[in-house]
Amino acid sequence: MDHIQTSEWFWSIIKKADRNKEKLKEILSSFTKEEVIRFQENFMEVSVELQDKPYTDYMEESEDGVEDIANWVVSNGLDLYLSVTENPKKIPYSVNEFTDQILYGIADEICIEKYGESTGIY
Repeated sequence: MDHIQTSEWFWSIIKKADRNKEKLKEILSSFTKEEVIRFQENFMEVSVELQDKPYTDYMEESEDGVEDIANWVVSNGLDLYLSVTENPKKIPYSVNEFTDQILYGIADEICIEKYGESTGIY
């Protein structure tokens, strides 16, 4: 299976954040605008890969649900991501109970707070 090659840099940030939005904010706050944008691009690349077949066969139907599930998997780090890409059946059906662990959107918040504009990557 062909995976988008995301950098160790990206996954190390996800790991340090440890599913905690505040921790991720702290980490990204020290980054340059280019780094914040790069983080957002990496996040979107790996998340979008999980928002299609065969993964969607095992998820709830709603579009928001699919996005949340993909973003949650990415937010949980490289090990879970690789486990799911190797075996799509391992993707959760729903993450409604765990949406507070989703790190998506933090890069945009930081970019707006620090640089006055969004990353522009969705």
